[in-house]
Amino acid sequence: MKINIVLLINLTLLWVNFIDDTNGIIIPKLKRSSVKSARQFISDSDDIFIPYQGERFTVFDWNLYKLIANKYQGNVLISPVSLKLALVLLFEGAQDQTAYELAGALQLPANEWNVRDKFSPILRSLQPISDEYTLNLGTRIYLNNSLSIRQSYASIVKAYYNTDIVSSNFTDARTTANNVNSWVRNLTNGNIEKMIDDETTIKDSMMLVMNVLYFKGLWNGNKFTADRSKFNKFYQSPDTHVDVNYMTSVGSYYFLESQELDAKILRLPYVGRKFAMNIILPRTVDGLDMLINKVNPFILARHALLLQRLPVEVTIPIFKFDVTSHLEPILRDLGIRDIFDNTATLTKVIKTKRGQNLMVSDIIQKAGIEVNENGTTAFAATEVNFGNKVADQTFYADHPFIFYIEDETMGTIMYMGRVINPLEGSGNREMSKNTPEHLNVLQMQSPYVPSVTGLNAERNNYFGIELLQGINEQTTGNVVISPLSVKSALTILSEATGGDTREELLSALRLPSDISRIRDISKQILQSLLTTTNGTEIDAVNRLWLEQGTQLSDDFNNILKSNYGGDTSNVAFSNIQSTVLTINNWVRQFTRGHIDSIVDSSSLSPATKILLTSALYFKGNWKKAFDKNLTRNRCFNIPNQACHTVPMMESVSNYFYASILDLKAEVVEIPYDDDKISMLVFLPTKEGLQSLSILSRDLSYTSISSILNSLRETELILLMPRFSVETKTDLRSTLETLGIRQLFNVNANFTNFLINGGAKVDSVLHNAKIEVNEDGSVAAAVTGLSVVPLMGSSIDAFRVNRPFLLMLIDRQTNSIIFSGRVIRP
Repeated sequence: MKINIVLLINLTLLWVNFIDDTNGIIIPKLKRSSVKSARQFISDSDDIFIPYQGERFTVFDWNLYKLIANKYQGNVLISPVSLKLALVLLFEGAQDQTAYELAGALQLPANEWNVRDKFSPILRSLQPISDEYTLNLGTRIYLNNSLSIRQSYASIVKAYYNTDIVSSNFTDARTTANNVNSWVRNLTNGNIEKMIDDETTIKDSMMLVMNVLYFKGLWNGNKFTADRSKFNKFYQSPDTHVDVNYMTSVGSYYFLESQELDAKILRLPYVGRKFAMNIILPRTVDGLDMLINKVNPFILARHALLLQRLPVEVTIPIFKFDVTSHLEPILRDLGIRDIFDNTATLTKVIKTKRGQNLMVSDIIQKAGIEVNENGTTAFAATEVNFGNKVADQTFYADHPFIFYIEDETMGTIMYMGRVINPLEGSGNREMSKNTPEHLNVLQMQSPYVPSVTGLNAERNNYFGIELLQGINEQTTGNVVISPLSVKSALTILSEATGGDTREELLSALRLPSDISRIRDISKQILQSLLTTTNGTEIDAVNRLWLEQGTQLSDDFNNILKSNYGGDTSNVAFSNIQSTVLTINNWVRQFTRGHIDSIVDSSSLSPATKILLTSALYFKGNWKKAFDKNLTRNRCFNIPNQACHTVPMMESVSNYFYASILDLKAEVVEIPYDDDKISMLVFLPTKEGLQSLSILSRDLSYTSISSILNSLRETELILLMPRFSVETKTDLRSTLETLGIRQLFNVNANFTNFLINGGAKVDSVLHNAKIEVNEDGSVAAAVTGLSVVPLMGSSIDAFRVNRPFLLMLIDRQTNSIIFSGRVIRP
C-alpha cells in the first residue's frame, strides 16, 4: 500500500489597501500604533543600506525561479523560503538517495546539525513581532490518525523548525479540509480563503505538510501618493502594449545601471529597516529573457555592493495578481525526483509496515501580491520635498521586469517574481512555447545528474579545507597540498571497499552512497578540470601499480578507466629499487619534471601488492602578468624572526578583493588567463602564526561561494612574494583525525577489489609543489597509497608581506585544486 504526502506550501503577500479617512487623506489600513511607528521614518535619509555580508543561501531560489520563468508564460510569483522550509522537513525524514537529492538541490550542508544551524537564524529572522510591518510564518504537519509518527522526527521538527504536528481523520476529508483552510485563512489575514478547494484530493492522503508566509509592509519614506498616479502605456513587447496605472516618485534611492546585466537595478525599502523590494529592469523592451538567463545570486551579491544612493525619478506600475503553482515538474528538473516515486526513502518520518512507501503526490504553492501607492498624513511634507528634487537618474518600468523581496538582515529571499502584464490577474500559467534551448541554471548540467557546482561543490570542498586544516595543525612551515588529487585517490578506494571501510570514506569525502552518483560527480569534476583555454595546462591521471600475479575483480579495471581516467601497470614489488625507479620516472614525466619522486625504498616492501597513485599538474599564466622590472627585494615578516628579504612582485590593476570581517582577513582573487582558474590569497588582518591558525580553522566553516560573493572589483597595488613550495608527507594520521580509520586496519574491507586475500593501507603519500612567479603558476601533486595506498597527488594596497594561505580554484565548479600555507617564501 502506498502512503502519499500532499505537500501544500501556501503564502500570500499583500501590501496596502487604501481607504479615505475622515480628513480625506489616503492612509493605509494599519493599526494606529503602526502609523505612529511609521512616522519615525519620514526622512529617507534614515535609509542606510548595508548589504548582507554573510553566506547567502539563494542558489536554489534562483534556479527555481529561472525554471518557472522559462516554463510558464505570464506573470510569475514564488516564495523560495516557504518552499525550502517545507522541503527541509522532508529532508529531516529522508535517507539515502532521497536525502541526497534534497541536499544537493537545496544546497544543504554536509550533516543534519549544520542544516539546522543554517535554518535556525532564518526562522528567527522571520518570526519577529513589529508594529512597522506584518509578518506571519506558520508550519504544520497534518497526520492521518491511523499512523504513528516517529517521536524523534516529531521532536526535531518542533525544536528546530517550530512545526506542529496535528492528528487528523483524513477519511473525513471535509472536516480536515475545513481545519486546514481555517488555519491558512487566519495566518494570511483572510487573503487565502481556501487552500484546499476540493476535499476529495486529500481523501487518500496520509500526511499534509503546510507552510504559510504572509507579509504586509509600507514603503519607507512615503514617496508614492495616489494623487500622482496616472495611466500610461506598458509595453509587453515592442509591438504590444496595455494601458496601466503608474505610481511615480522622485526621491533618493539605491540605484545601479549594470552593463553586465544590461539592466537597471532599484531598491525600494519598507518601513522597519528589514525588508526591501529589488526591481531589475532590462534596458530594452524585449530584454527580459536574456536578463533572466544572465542573472544569478553571485552577480546580484556583487551588484548589491555597487548600489549608489542617488536622486531617481521612479515610475512603476500598480499591479496585483495571485498564482497557484504545481511544482513537481519544476523540482524534478532541479534534481528532486525520488520523493515523488515509490522508491522514496522517507523512513524517518512515520512507522510503516514492510512494503509501504511514503511518497509525495503533489507540491502546491499559492502566492499573491499587491503593489500600489502608500502614504500617511505624516509623510505629506516629505513627499512634497521629494517632488521638488531634480533626479539624476530615471527608472521607468514601462516594460516587463523581474523583482525579489529580501530580508536584508539575513539575505533571505522571501518572494521573487516577474511582471509581464500588470493587468494580469490570477490562475495557473500555460507552458511557454518559447522556452530557451539553453538556460543558465546553476548546478544543473544534466536533467538527470545533480551537478557538482554550487552547494554540492561546497560539500566536496569541506574535505579539502579540513585536510589543509589538519596538516597545518600537525606541521610547521610552508605547506601545499592538492585536495583534488587526494580525494580522487580516496574516491577510487571507495569503489574498492565495502562495509564500515567504505562508509568512513563516503562520510569524510561527503560522497553519496549511490555508486553511480559518485562516478557522475567524479567525471563532471574531471571534465571541467581538463577543459582549458589560452595556454593553461591541466592534467590529471590515476594509476594502479599491481604486483605481477595480483588479481583484481573483473569490473574494477574498466571502472578505473571509464570513470576516473585511470589505468593499471604491473611491477615487481619484490625488486624495490627497480619499482621505485619506474614509479618515480612516471611521476617526473607526468609533472614535467616538477616532482622528482613520490616513493623511495622505505615507502615500499616486498609484501606490497598494490600502489595507487593520483597525479595532478597545472600550469597557468596570470591574466594580468606582473611586470618583472617592478620585482624587487622587500621585507616579508616571519613570526619570531622579524624581516626576511624576498623577491616581491608588484602589479597595479583591478582585482576582486574584500576585507572579510568574519574571517578577520583580506582576500584577493588573482585570475589566470583562461578565466576559469584563479588563485585566492588569504591574508590575516593581524600578524602572527596564531592569526593564521585561526584563519585556517575558520575557513572550515566558510564556503568558497560566500567568499567569492564578498569580493568586489577594486583597483589595487598588489605586492606578493615570488615563491616555490613543495610538501611531501604521509597523510595517514591526518586522515585518521578526519574519521578514516578502517582503511588502515587489518580488518579493512576490500571485497569489491581483490579476488583473493585481504589488504590494508599502510600509508597515504602525498607530494605537491607550487611555483609562483611574474608570469603565473606551476603546480603539481601526486598522491599515493601503499598496500592499497593512495596518492594524490587613494589606490588600496594588498601587501602579502607576512604568512598567508592560498587556494587554486576551478571557477566553474568552485572546486579547490590546490591549497597551501606560506610561512617563509
